[in-house]
Amino acid sequence: MKAFFRWLQIALVVLAFILGIWFALENSVVVPVTLVGLALPSLPLGVWLLIFAAIGVLVGFILSSLSMFRLRRQLKSRDRHLALCEKELTKLRTQPLRD
Repeated sequence: MKAFFRWLQIALVVLAFILGIWFALENSVVVPVTLVGLALPSLPLGVWLLIFAAIGVLVGFILSSLSMFRLRRQLKSRDRHLALCEKELTKLRTQPLRD
């Protein structure tokens, strides 16, 4: 099943790449772009849109990765705490009862 999803993922990436190239070829009007006062080179509209879409995906990936790392760190901390609690519980269960 993992192999199927891996191939599906590869097929979707290839499809997105092909659609991106097709989109860039269909939108071949050269446009100048000014970003925060910085004049960028004139490229076809499709290329600019693909560049900014890729930047958006990259920024989204980085921001979600930061959140994921924080959550993993919290999970490891809670796993350590759980292990300590289980160790203490096992110790308490093995102690004889006192009257």
